[in-house]
Amino acid sequence: MTHTAPPLVSIIIPTFNRAALLPRAIDSALRQTHPSCEVIIVDDGSTDNTVQIAAHYGHKIRYIRQGNAGASAARNRGVNEASGSLIAFLDSDDTWHPEKLARQAALFTTAAIGAVHCAIRVEHTDRAGTKGIYYPGDRLSLHDVLALRIPWPTAMMVRRDVLTEIGGFDETLVASEDWELCIRIAQKYSLVGIPEVLAYYQEGTPGHLSGVQSRYSMECRIQHKYRKLLARHCPDCRRSLNAARKIQRDWHFAQLCDLSRQAFYAGRFSEFLRYRFTAVGFDPIRAIREAPGVLAKNLLRRKPEPCPNSPEI
Repeated sequence: MTHTAPPLVSIIIPTFNRAALLPRAIDSALRQTHPSCEVIIVDDGSTDNTVQIAAHYGHKIRYIRQGNAGASAARNRGVNEASGSLIAFLDSDDTWHPEKLARQAALFTTAAIGAVHCAIRVEHTDRAGTKGIYYPGDRLSLHDVLALRIPWPTAMMVRRDVLTEIGGFDETLVASEDWELCIRIAQKYSLVGIPEVLAYYQEGTPGHLSGVQSRYSMECRIQHKYRKLLARHCPDCRRSLNAARKIQRDWHFAQLCDLSRQAFYAGRFSEFLRYRFTAVGFDPIRAIREAPGVLAKNLLRRKPEPCPNSPEI
């Protein structure tokens, strides 16, 4: 009886100025129980001490440095340098369960499966607790993916030949490149999932107005591209993209409201107004209807409450 050797999994960790968080990601990759792995760090032009952090691990990892070109370019560079038949992406501020790669690699049983994902837990970095668990589904169709039911890169494992065939990440997109990649995978292959939490996403620093607007601009580009390619002759594709548009508008509206709240508490009132006026463009009726209540709520919250553990003076 012959035994098939386990496939080599190439772990791609793109990073940019995250030296403080990078060791957690590398240690998480090195703790994987899958017997055949390589870890590739792609430093996308960091200016902190990332190179020293990587040097600490010696031969356990491969360290590649390039000029700053963005996450998509860094991931593509890692894939080009990889030796494995399976590719797993791990963002430098995220971590994995030790069984993640072994569980995912075992599900590549047919040539029809292009990617395997898992549930991911979204954790806060600034306070204790868990924000939630995200899992898009056991088997994702093209229509699911068009409707933004997509796995996050940290939760994915993809066949290298599939990435080569479809051309990898679109390096012209500075945001939502994972959505666009999943659309191209789903056009030809199945995306199957593991409902257990095997990946952990650390919620990072708050966003900013330019970041929200940039992401929305990229999403509109993707929408326009696939309306022309897919939705013109398929009503299901059209409905899925319409559903995605509503999700995007709701998400960006919520982000802008959060940013306005943070600005108000910090006393940056011009920023507060700029975020609120920008939110009007995403959902004008809701923004106008909520405006009086939001202002009153923020004003009331401006007064600091006494600490119950402090003695009265």
